[in-house]
Amino acid sequence: MNILDEKIKAFNYEDSLLYDACIKGNEVMLLDLINKGEDINRETLFGNTYLNIACLYNRVNIVKLLVENGADINKGDKDGNTPLIISCIREYTPIMKYLIEKGADVNKENKNGTTPLLFS
Repeated sequence: MNILDEKIKAFNYEDSLLYDACIKGNEVMLLDLINKGEDINRETLFGNTYLNIACLYNRVNIVKLLVENGADINKGDKDGNTPLIISCIREYTPIMKYLIEKGADVNKENKNGTTPLLFS
């Protein structure tokens, strides 16, 4: 195994741990990863953000932990969909309210020119 293979393997492993913590709502795992220095603002292998993943799975507790620990509240995925846009599409009102209270940009457009207001 060369150095590139080792880095890819390590990235995939770390990626899956953060991903698992977000989709399963595992606060303990997420905090442990954050405390170990994991970058919660980096994109997944598929161009998503961990905050977007938490929003997609309606994990309010994980959304709050990510935001409180510095997740970029307005960073979009590969299509420009922000956490607020995803929450509006899914009609997850508690997450929408929380993100707006924390300063999410209600006018930020995705790559199709759609804003969160058009989904709500």
